[in-house]
Amino acid sequence: MKLAFIIQRYGKEIAGGAETLARQIAERLGRRDQIDVLTTTARDYLTWRNEYPEGEERLRGVRVMRFPVERERNLEEFNRFSDWIYANPHSREDELRWLEMQGPVTPKLIEYLKNEHGRYDLLVFFTYLYYPTYYGIQVAPEKSVLVPTAHDEPPLKLGIYKEVFGNASAFIFNTETEELLVLERFDVHRKMRETIGIGMELLDAPDTAAFRRRHHASNRFLLYAGRIDEGKGCGELFSFFRLFREEHPELGNLQLLLIGKKNMSIPSSRDIRYLGFLDEDDKLAGMAAANAVVIPSRLESLSIVALEAFSVGTPVVVHGGSRVLVEHCRKANAGLYYTSYEEFEGILEALLGDKNLGQGLGGQGQQYIKENFGWDKLLPLYELAFRSSARATRPSLPAERKSWRESRERESKEQKLVHELAGQEPGVTSGPGEAPALEGVLEPVVSGRSPDLREPEPPAQESPRQEEGRDPWQTGEPPESAEPSGEAEPQEQQTDTRRWTSPEPPEQPKTQDESDASSEPYESSPEPQKASGETEESVQREEPKDGSPQPEEDVSRQDS
Repeated sequence: MKLAFIIQRYGKEIAGGAETLARQIAERLGRRDQIDVLTTTARDYLTWRNEYPEGEERLRGVRVMRFPVERERNLEEFNRFSDWIYANPHSREDELRWLEMQGPVTPKLIEYLKNEHGRYDLLVFFTYLYYPTYYGIQVAPEKSVLVPTAHDEPPLKLGIYKEVFGNASAFIFNTETEELLVLERFDVHRKMRETIGIGMELLDAPDTAAFRRRHHASNRFLLYAGRIDEGKGCGELFSFFRLFREEHPELGNLQLLLIGKKNMSIPSSRDIRYLGFLDEDDKLAGMAAANAVVIPSRLESLSIVALEAFSVGTPVVVHGGSRVLVEHCRKANAGLYYTSYEEFEGILEALLGDKNLGQGLGGQGQQYIKENFGWDKLLPLYELAFRSSARATRPSLPAERKSWRESRERESKEQKLVHELAGQEPGVTSGPGEAPALEGVLEPVVSGRSPDLREPEPPAQESPRQEEGRDPWQTGEPPESAEPSGEAEPQEQQTDTRRWTSPEPPEQPKTQDESDASSEPYESSPEPQKASGETEESVQREEPKDGSPQPEEDVSRQDS
């Protein structure tokens, strides 16, 4: 197969979650398939300044083609316009103006796709949000796969993204929470889709003693790893931690250690220390040494940091406003979540007061990673997903629906992969289960959550994940909570609940010129949300108010 991966930034120095996911898949699949990465010359997503040389290079065996960004982003102007467009009725033209102001504007990349898309079996777009995806996915919708990395944010409510999700022929999600969000928002229930995620490897025990010596860490500390700004919830974390220290002087030298890119002022305190950027080994050693890794962000589509913490046996303390993080905590039984200071305080009291609790949660986190996120399990799923999508676009396919399992039986290589996956539910298990010794401790700590986070899924709405014995590429009916598109005819309820088959011949793709603004509700959420607050740096370093802090970062990289 020959695949094109389209992503706004790419490189070993790039730390965003979507960029990390694209790079790891490309490097692994590139050993058996031909992968071309089509990206920009930008390194910094705040400015989109051209920093890499234009043209072609090879990175770890992957061909990377870089196209220049036409202009840098004016953050101050963009943030003002974002505030207006999220709060007011507006036109489709307003949203296209917002999209160009957000950037990165790369017309040469789109021109390359128009001229050369026929050379590729599939076009795989990472992140729904940016200019390359919006315009690129219009070029050949029938062979376009979208990896949205979506979370509940103001831009997801803009009308132009109905065009993006409507044009894609298939989807790959990182979590069930993300998939349900997209199914609730867009009429994509009959399209090919799968939930896979990012792989993690269990490492040998990091050198925690060396980390403590190098960074003068106390014997008890919490670790935050990621971009340090208001949009990631760091302001609230600092307030909660300082209040906790004031109310618990008996804890002595408890510290909060911060690693990553600093986009806001950090309180002057001997208990809150900024360590800057660390290399990968040092970062993982810090995670392994910490009593807990704290993730205060409400906006996550995967959270690589949570998975990294689990992989080294450290529990996480996360904000309950993030459904993705809560999903990880509940499935792994390896983390606790809060929505108020009182719950934050109760969690820290439990973890710091009982060493066995942290060790028990951490061990379950490692088991969760082993059973669900090993690349040996996930890479075959990506390969089968891409091969099945590519096969569905070939003109020689018979018109009748055919299970992907039937069609791939003709290929011995894919048969081997099926045997490896036989009897497994891709990427999901029931989890390692709750340790009986922890039940009495966890219940009072995590009680009092809002109903949408604590209550189980309604029985009438099946989990979008593949159940044992079902084809992962089968068509299913939309959940009851999903709202049908305004243009779609009402669908008669079907008794067949299978999710995947080879799709019907694709509909004529929508283009930006064909869409009628009067027929689509181009209104954003009535309550505007800001992704970040003011920072101590110049306006050119503010968090853009597109509502989309990048999915959790790999902070070993020197980047935002």
